[in-house]
Amino acid sequence: MTLTLFADGVENPANLVRIDNAARLVGASYSTLITGRLIAVENAAGASEIYGRRPLRGDATLAVGNERRGLSRKTLAAADEIVLIPTQSRTVTTLNVAAAAAVAAWYVLRGSAPQARAMRPEGRRPWLLIVGDDHVEVGSSLRSAAAFGFHDILLEDRGAGWFGGSSAARREARAAARRHKNPLRIHPARLDSAARFEEIVLVTASGPGTPLQRERLTHGNRQLVIVGARPHEMGASEAGRVRIATLGLEPVEPAPLRLIASIMIAEIARQVGRRRPMRGVAPRVPRYEKGLELAPAGDVFLVEPSQLLEF
Repeated sequence: MTLTLFADGVENPANLVRIDNAARLVGASYSTLITGRLIAVENAAGASEIYGRRPLRGDATLAVGNERRGLSRKTLAAADEIVLIPTQSRTVTTLNVAAAAAVAAWYVLRGSAPQARAMRPEGRRPWLLIVGDDHVEVGSSLRSAAAFGFHDILLEDRGAGWFGGSSAARREARAAARRHKNPLRIHPARLDSAARFEEIVLVTASGPGTPLQRERLTHGNRQLVIVGARPHEMGASEAGRVRIATLGLEPVEPAPLRLIASIMIAEIARQVGRRRPMRGVAPRVPRYEKGLELAPAGDVFLVEPSQLLEF
């Protein structure tokens, strides 16, 4: 069984580097050729969710598309399967293309249970602390957090410049985060902020720990999930309460934050779930006190555009 990542028309060289990083992290390869079963990642009609799949069997190619246009018609037409990554934001509805490749590849290889359904999913969502030192990696991670439904994030900015960097770094970071339409509230924090939480889960890319999918990430405000830090950085007061969860990725140094964070946030979103539809409640039909009526033909007054301009 082999998985290949295929970038269809991706233009940004930095994104191509990160897609190659994503391939190495999940134990796949990066190629310009399509081999085996073609799985397209696209928000298209009829696409199936990336959640709830069985683990991959056999050889396959996972295709991600252009940053603006998505996959080409040719690739979509040739696809054996089209999958989508469910988002929960009304304004940030896509991930960075490399982050999307990492998330899709992780779930295609491992499989998962379907996304949960809950009456009050927001009450199940834990707090998230991102630790980062690269402004673009932090920005892309914040974009993923918003896309998957987070409203507040704790950020330890270790020189990434999100809060006080140069104007050029701030522009790049905010562009990566899609800040112009990203409603996420970002709070400065440090690792010692973990002391006020009852439960602490530190997520690592590889190494020992509980597989992330077996870790309960639905304990709401009393739970903090951390990404971007190492276990030895935790203070003595928190060390005894920290549970280590691993993504089980290949050891790649340095592991890009946007890829690790996006996979982790996608798994939190799967476990937290979406709002469960209420049974037996019919949608309310809007009622109007007044309505527009067509005027009689003789009462219509025609105005030429030139007259409006003169007015």
